[in-house]
Amino acid sequence: MSGRTPSLGTLNRQVEVLSRTTQTDQSGGQTTTYSSLGKVWALVEERPGGVQNSADGIVSGRSVQVTVRFRTDIEAGDRLVVDGNQHDIDHVADLNGRRAYVVCTCSAITAVGSRYE
Repeated sequence: MSGRTPSLGTLNRQVEVLSRTTQTDQSGGQTTTYSSLGKVWALVEERPGGVQNSADGIVSGRSVQVTVRFRTDIEAGDRLVVDGNQHDIDHVADLNGRRAYVVCTCSAITAVGSRYE
């Protein structure tokens, strides 16, 4: 991924990194848990979202791009907590191939109503 290196001082918000662990139980079901890897300084950029129909409800989608110092323990499927809201990490990439920054593309979906109301 090609990108501009963030300027000094733009990593000005703290976000919490949550690592996903999936375990299979005795009956074949799966349980997913998230454990904190700690808080990091980040540049958080909001992306356009929207409202859409999903099953029997209406959901609001939100997307953010989060840039943090390079880490090897963040991967797609993990979560970032930004201002108390959990965002699923959809994609992780090295910002400019120099192992200085990681860019995480994240999404959050919130149920906002029913189509039958």
